[in-house]
Amino acid sequence: MKKFAYLLGFFLLIAAACQTTPYEREDPHQEYEKYINSHIFAACNNDGKAYATYSLAYLNKRPSERDPYYKVTFVDGPCKGSSRWTKDVILKTEPAEDGFLELGQVVLRNYENPASRDDKSQTSRWHKGVVSNISRQNKGIVTLTFPRDSQDFNAARESVYTHNVRFIIEPRVKDVRTFL
Repeated sequence: MKKFAYLLGFFLLIAAACQTTPYEREDPHQEYEKYINSHIFAACNNDGKAYATYSLAYLNKRPSERDPYYKVTFVDGPCKGSSRWTKDVILKTEPAEDGFLELGQVVLRNYENPASRDDKSQTSRWHKGVVSNISRQNKGIVTLTFPRDSQDFNAARESVYTHNVRFIIEPRVKDVRTFL
């Protein structure tokens, strides 16, 4: 009986050691965030414009005192595989799904607007937008406005899922429109 108890204790110890911890579990949400956070967003088309298209890119070189441009290599989107020097980059973002959006806040949204957050194949085109309606935020939908220039007061509006919206953390971005 004593040997059986030792043997049972040994097997329970082995079973406990073989279980995965919460940090080792595969979670599609964590994989998606790892994929996004391991890159930066750089303007692929229309650099410096309010309607620029952003794609995920690797940061090859940061700006210096002499050269104010970032060197990036795009990993997806219309410019996939190409390298470019640009000033128009977004270095850090966070998912807006986990936080509270405010009216007038500038955010980055996924152009494809997939219904599932786990679809990494649809992360190639992003645009800046301004939050214009949050009445359905509790249902996971917000309305964004996409101004085309500093005088565009009748900009296009679109409702998007909040899991396709990201807070722009670095650099801070303000609404491009100037209100007189």
